Amino acid sequence: MARIVDENFEGTGYEETWAETVNAGNTLDEDSTIPGTPPTGAGSQCLKTIIVDGTSESAYALQTKTNQNISYIRAYIYCSQEGLADTFALRLAALYNSADALVARIIIIQVSGALKFNYQYYSGGALQSATAVNMSLNTWYRVEYKYDITNMLWEWQIDGVSQGSGSLSAATLTPDRIVTGIRTVAGNPTQSTVYTDLVVWDDATWPGAESAGGGLSIPVAMKHYKDMRV
Repeated sequence: MARIVDENFEGTGYEETWAETVNAGNTLDEDSTIPGTPPTGAGSQCLKTIIVDGTSESAYALQTKTNQNISYIRAYIYCSQEGLADTFALRLAALYNSADALVARIIIIQVSGALKFNYQYYSGGALQSATAVNMSLNTWYRVEYKYDITNMLWEWQIDGVSQGSGSLSAATLTPDRIVTGIRTVAGNPTQSTVYTDLVVWDDATWPGAESAGGGLSIPVAMKHYKDMRV
């Protein structure tokens, strides 16, 4: 029962160890100034992802862990610019397995001119989609999801409110890695900008809202404390 990943993007560089992939022309900035009204518990920085088109689609950071049968993911997401046409999508906050097959993710998609969030997950031997939910530009959302192959359950939430849930069925996949930023897109979007903050992967429970004053993780806070003593 533990947090597998707990990344707040404070300080210089990442707090944890991530491997970056950034295609030509794109941007992945883990030290970006946080836009808008920061979520409760956020610090002054977050991850900024810019993709310029659907060909140069990747700008992401990845962590590989061990196989996890129960996963709860949280990411605070803010989209300031979207170059989406109908059915085009930006794919975020994703879990993959050891063979690099997609397990679950959040997407931002345009549906008949409306911008929406959706949750996609692997069940029954194929990728499934929940029901999409309206979202707005320039707004922070706390987006969370559960992928649980021990109890064969899925669910996703926005700002603590369930947006759908159900049962998984074989075949399922077992994740061992997480991606933050944009790894792939659907369609050929033009330039799009997404900010991400307070990313958590937990193996036991919903992360929920970040507590006030939670902008620095313990390791980073200790580093700042030691620096002040020098």
